[in-house]
Amino acid sequence: MMKRMAPLIGLLFLSSVLIVGNVQGHSADTFTVVIKQSGLTPGSSQIAYNDSVVWHNTDSRENITHRIVFDFDGDGLFNGSDDWDSGELVSDCDSTSDNSTENNSEAECNVTFFVWFNGTWGIGEYAYQDMVSDGSVMNGTILVVEDVHVENSTSPPIGSSFGVVETNDDEVVETDDDTSDDVRRMLLLVGAGSGLGAGGLLVLLLVRRSGDGIAEINDEEA
Repeated sequence: MMKRMAPLIGLLFLSSVLIVGNVQGHSADTFTVVIKQSGLTPGSSQIAYNDSVVWHNTDSRENITHRIVFDFDGDGLFNGSDDWDSGELVSDCDSTSDNSTENNSEAECNVTFFVWFNGTWGIGEYAYQDMVSDGSVMNGTILVVEDVHVENSTSPPIGSSFGVVETNDDEVVETDDDTSDDVRRMLLLVGAGSGLGAGGLLVLLLVRRSGDGIAEINDEEA
């Protein structure tokens, strides 16, 4: 009994491992929006919940800064707890930067701005602005969609049986391998019988032909 159940237990364990291993969840990614003199690249991005976006300023024009803002509460200001305000973004934070002076430490000089879309900033569309120090404004959009898990399982469907059948009384009955053995024996016997029968017919044909040949010779001699 235990010897017959061992392969079944192994198959069930393997199938459970395959099912778990083939469910692929979305791993969090970070997407970059490049701030250029010509605009935002890309201007519109689609990401999944739990992803993050980093804006990177590459506009190296002298005395030009960029400021990424989003008015979450719609009050026209960018000072709410859930609003975005990157502060002034420069293209480089070296010692010669106008943002790095004796009264403005280098730590306050920012080239990038980061937002993680998790929790407060969840699924939805975010229309934000890039406010340039020369007075121009560039618009951008971030679309956050639901994180959907994808199953690529090639394992058997849930409920498949391996060597067991379930009765209406919820009893598990072990399948009998003797039935399949009997079928194999019967097929072997039928095959053997067919072979013997064919051999017997061949012998009869040869004997009959031999007899006919002898009869013809006798007729000719007579």
